[in-house]
Amino acid sequence: MADKPKARGRPSSREAMLDAAQAVVLEGGAGKLTLDAVARRAGVSKGGVMYNFPTKEALLKAMVERLVEHNRHAHAQVTASLPDRPGRSLKAYVMNSVRALDVDDRVSGALLAALNSDRALLAPVAEYFNGRFARLAQDVPFEQAALVYLATEGLWTQELLQLSPFNARQRAQLVRMLLRMAEPGAVTAGKAAAQGKTVRKKGKS
Repeated sequence: MADKPKARGRPSSREAMLDAAQAVVLEGGAGKLTLDAVARRAGVSKGGVMYNFPTKEALLKAMVERLVEHNRHAHAQVTASLPDRPGRSLKAYVMNSVRALDVDDRVSGALLAALNSDRALLAPVAEYFNGRFARLAQDVPFEQAALVYLATEGLWTQELLQLSPFNARQRAQLVRMLLRMAEPGAVTAGKAAAQGKTVRKKGKS
């Protein structure tokens, strides 16, 4: 893999500008994100912002890449805390996704509309999602990983949009179920139990 080109500008000032961009988006939505707004928020000149991010698209791309990197790092940390056995990556994904919503989550939600209008900006997200699911499903059956993944993503999205129908007790039950489903053999055991019930019912008829 070729080395990525180094980011222009001092890393500290570049990160500060990305922090400022996130603050603008969280306060006013993606529609308020401009280079001028970021410059005002960061306390620098517009030229200083443009040195690091020549266009708004370049700024959005950098924001997306940072969100992806933060998510990758958080998943790696949770994974490292779990026993090294099949299903570890999938379980870490669930644990990382169901934690309390943080700044990165809220920024992701605020950027959804802007990203959807520009497929090029979504490219790094799509690449990350594709690679992530491949890793989640590498040591558990596909259908097991897919069910856990879809349910977890659905829960995250509904909570981000403040549309979740679950109370705290129900949410806790759901999270426990997702974590159990992430364990090796969980789906197979569920199928076996269901088949056993069917056999017993047939035997009674």
